[in-house]
Amino acid sequence: MAIISKSTEVQEELNVLYDSLLDRRSFLQNELKALREKFNKECDTYISSGYDAAKAPTIYNKLHHQKFVEYDMYCYIIDIVNDFRDIYGNFPEYVEMYDTLYSSMIQFADEEYYECAAIVKIWVDRLYTIIVNKD
Repeated sequence: MAIISKSTEVQEELNVLYDSLLDRRSFLQNELKALREKFNKECDTYISSGYDAAKAPTIYNKLHHQKFVEYDMYCYIIDIVNDFRDIYGNFPEYVEMYDTLYSSMIQFADEEYYECAAIVKIWVDRLYTIIVNKD
């Protein structure tokens, strides 16, 4: 039976976490496209109705904005994680990566961007679980 080092296990879990981040960003990108198409259709309906206020395209615009903020946060998180990824696809300084993400989460909360802080917190907690379970 092969023995896998703790370091290797951590790296494998970090790569799974990284893939999850990329998958979520891709999913959000597809949602953004769908919402933008719905918003454009709503705008067309609004214009063809003679600018009837009851048909004003506000709902999809708000949803699109919320999803865009979430998508933007995933891009931000991925940028941070990429900064700590080496050319072999490993994360040798994963504790520093955790500290950086944690600090950015606190900064968003201090600036009262609670939605952004909550998104970062999801990934900070997952990273923390990986680190604590293996160290």
